[in-house]
Amino acid sequence: MKKSIPALMALALGMSGHALAQSKVTLYGVVDMGISQDRGGIAGTSTRATSGMATQSRWGLRGSEDLGGGLSAFFTVEGGIHADDGSSTQNKTLFGRTSIVGLRGKFGALSAGLQDTPLFTTLNTIVDPLRNGIARSNNLMASTGFRAANSVLYRSPDLNGFSGDAMWAAGEVAGDQSAGRALGGSFGYSKGPLNVRLAYHNRNNDTALIRNTASARNTLLGANVDLGVTRLYAGFGVDKGLNSSSLNNTTAAFGGSAPLASTDSNSLLLGAAIPRGASTFVVSYVRKNDKTLRDQDAQQYALAYMYALSKRTDVYTSYALISNKNGAAYTEGNSEEPGTGSKQWTVGLRHRF
Repeated sequence: MKKSIPALMALALGMSGHALAQSKVTLYGVVDMGISQDRGGIAGTSTRATSGMATQSRWGLRGSEDLGGGLSAFFTVEGGIHADDGSSTQNKTLFGRTSIVGLRGKFGALSAGLQDTPLFTTLNTIVDPLRNGIARSNNLMASTGFRAANSVLYRSPDLNGFSGDAMWAAGEVAGDQSAGRALGGSFGYSKGPLNVRLAYHNRNNDTALIRNTASARNTLLGANVDLGVTRLYAGFGVDKGLNSSSLNNTTAAFGGSAPLASTDSNSLLLGAAIPRGASTFVVSYVRKNDKTLRDQDAQQYALAYMYALSKRTDVYTSYALISNKNGAAYTEGNSEEPGTGSKQWTVGLRHRF
């Protein structure tokens, strides 16, 4: 449930009285805390009080203004929180998850700022039944583009179930319009029990000092279907080029030399969410197929259980393990941490406001 901010509170947050008279501002967020335990790495067993395992703890403000004629202006600012110590996530930024302003109308929506890429949105909302929380899929399905700063995103209106979006993100390297630039988009169908989407992201690896490098390219095809007794999920990704499949943990967690990220790989996710009253059971399988000469494949298996205490509050637990091959060093993790070993158990409490 979301709550409208009283005028005096919004004023205390630095918003003008004139703006409040014209628009509705809403405070929202999630606080998620629990215990995680990692095993299987050279560091041994590690037990921690962890924030944001199932859903990263966060808070945000969103608002809109009716401009007339079916046109409205909107904004969203959202920051991650380490609920265990109160600090900010995303490199200690205040609004490191989202910071956008835009226009919405019959033509669709156009927004500019820091926002999720179409590929990341597809992974979270179409492919992964755990939405990159506990036993997160991007342990093995990491891409070059989760969020994009300095970006412009267009989302089309729904046309009988079909919709699309397109993103452009400026690299902002002086004297080189293509260095650091990102392009992406997605197209899909969502109606009734079926959701299908194809997404793409391309990021130029050039910098102010390094030129003429190949770009990182990610393609993801995903679908889910509601069968009533269960919802089935599937996704297949293709990652090509330097930085196309970044590592969540770059340390040698299992000994030996530090791991190297793949520059040519495929990934597959299969999952199911089974609701039973207030309970939801989730199973997930992710496979990483490294097509380089190192052949460092990995497979992830996960089980999760959530119990809803109310519409806004639930408890959860999960167990996941990764099986690495040929010196691969992928570690288990959750929405907040990359993990330190090949196995992770979690139990937590999540409250949405």
